[in-house]
Amino acid sequence: MPEIGDELIYRLREYAKSEHVRVVEIDARKKTPRYVIEFLDGDKAGTQENVPAGRLRGPWAEVDAYDVLMANWERIDQVQLTDVEESAVGQVFDLLVPDEIAEWEWSPVRYATRIRDKVGLRELIGITADDLLAQAEGFELDSDLVVSPEATLMIAEYACRLKPMPVLDWVLEEEKEYREKSKHGRPAVSHDRRSYTTSPEWEYQMYLEYGRPLHELLRSWCGQRAATLQERLGAAEAENRRLDEIITRLFDELKRFGHAQAVDHLTRTYEEEKITPASFRPVVDRPLKPSEIPVRYERAPRRWGY
Repeated sequence: MPEIGDELIYRLREYAKSEHVRVVEIDARKKTPRYVIEFLDGDKAGTQENVPAGRLRGPWAEVDAYDVLMANWERIDQVQLTDVEESAVGQVFDLLVPDEIAEWEWSPVRYATRIRDKVGLRELIGITADDLLAQAEGFELDSDLVVSPEATLMIAEYACRLKPMPVLDWVLEEEKEYREKSKHGRPAVSHDRRSYTTSPEWEYQMYLEYGRPLHELLRSWCGQRAATLQERLGAAEAENRRLDEIITRLFDELKRFGHAQAVDHLTRTYEEEKITPASFRPVVDRPLKPSEIPVRYERAPRRWGY
């Protein structure tokens, strides 16, 4: 906490010029104290202002290091993500990026990323931190690497390309939830704590504005090949379940008409010959030894006339 007489760094805004001030009075009339400061240099020298604590940035003796730090933050604060991009980054980091490797920051630059483990990051996204810095801004801070929001987008996209399935599975589950809400609405609580059910029309509008753009962006990051593969696998599994249900109903009908023995035989055959992931892969057996080859006897045809 600043004390009376402390000479401090004052900044009106985040990236404003640092000014030299001295605390001359502490205003404790409110719950959060304010400080009366006196400017010591420049055109405002000798003037006083009552300011919040957030504008006082540290001892004036450390102003050079502080100015360098803030210049670095300002340098990476050139790209502002859209709401959809922010949602996509948050979801990808939750699914694929452990905090001990990298974590996006909220302040002072929203969605800048602090990289704590460069080796782990390379395994996660397929490129080095130096490759990342060649495409976007960043700087070293307390043995970590801080990169811009633009680099944060790259990290999320590269991670999706290397490991797309968890992200695509999440998108699929989200779409299922949106489908249900767009049919029936959902239970909700108003700001005055009244329970109500949202309308399907409102839920569908939310999907169009927020859900679908997010899903499309994540699918594009994962790549068309991975998205198509997921759709084909999902369709094959759904079709297999549908055929199982049809066959079960067919067997039940056959039993009802007195064909129980045939149904038992068909059921065993169906289960034994069912193609599963375990049975689909070809099994390569070693060649049989001569002693293991079964002997088969063939009767020679009679030779007439000899």
